[in-house]
Amino acid sequence: MATKRRPQGNRKKRAGFPYFTVAMMVLAVAVLALLVQRLKAPPKEAPAEKPAVSKPSAPAQKQPATKERPKTQERKEKEEAIPPPVQTEQPPQPKAGATASIVIDDVGFRLDLAQEASAKLPTNVTFAVIPNLSASKVSAELLHASGHHVILHAPMEPEDSGKWKPQSGELYVGLAEKEVDAILDRDLESVPFAEGINNHMGSKATKDRALMNDVVRALKRRGLYFLDSRTTPYTVAFQAARSAGLPCAQRAVFLDDVDSQGAIIEQVDALAERARKDGEAVAIGHLRSNTIRVLSERMPYWASRGIRFVPLKEVVR
Repeated sequence: MATKRRPQGNRKKRAGFPYFTVAMMVLAVAVLALLVQRLKAPPKEAPAEKPAVSKPSAPAQKQPATKERPKTQERKEKEEAIPPPVQTEQPPQPKAGATASIVIDDVGFRLDLAQEASAKLPTNVTFAVIPNLSASKVSAELLHASGHHVILHAPMEPEDSGKWKPQSGELYVGLAEKEVDAILDRDLESVPFAEGINNHMGSKATKDRALMNDVVRALKRRGLYFLDSRTTPYTVAFQAARSAGLPCAQRAVFLDDVDSQGAIIEQVDALAERARKDGEAVAIGHLRSNTIRVLSERMPYWASRGIRFVPLKEVVR
């Protein structure tokens, strides 16, 4: 027997859930809420103008050389830690008329140094020649021929004679006046063109007034002058010469007790300062390579600054 089918009639189909419609409604509500919120919020102020600054990643530009960059604390500390460059102080300017005289002792041992000095040093330098040495006479003649002034570097008794080799023609304490006169004659014979004398050593001899009186009288008879080298602070040689009316002077500066160019430069500058202070000053150096070189350079330096260098003959009074 056949199965009966249910009649379909006009039965309606069940519809699915409306997802799209709901989503559109939610979106519309959200948009409406946002519009309402913006309408209720107060108007925003215009943003303040930002100063123009360079980007952190960009390298800092150098400021013009005429404008000083601001110093950071670190930069300040570094600059304070580094000492400033040493400035070479200019020696004081001398007064107008400041006069200096330079005497070079111990000529007579080496002719080659006498030749070098005569070629490099100006003629206002005076040379003191030790008598009775192998190069004494020829050195005196050479220096005189080159226009330099020459004096006798007369050997005199030192304080501690045991430390010094006795020299020919030495004047020592206890000599009779005739002996003093005879010794000076022999010494002067080996140093031609000598216009005066100064003492070589003599720390004992120049303290003895009797000996110095005899020396002064002998020089006065010959028309010579005297320079007290002041090898001792107790010398009476300058006083004896001044009392007798003999033209004389005394040493103010030793140039080369330390035989180095730096030390000699300092002493030449000290001579210039002494001349500036006192009006005139005498310095004594020795016939050495360092002394010759420094004087050849430093004398023109000071001459350009007002120091007048003259032969010893022009400062004796």
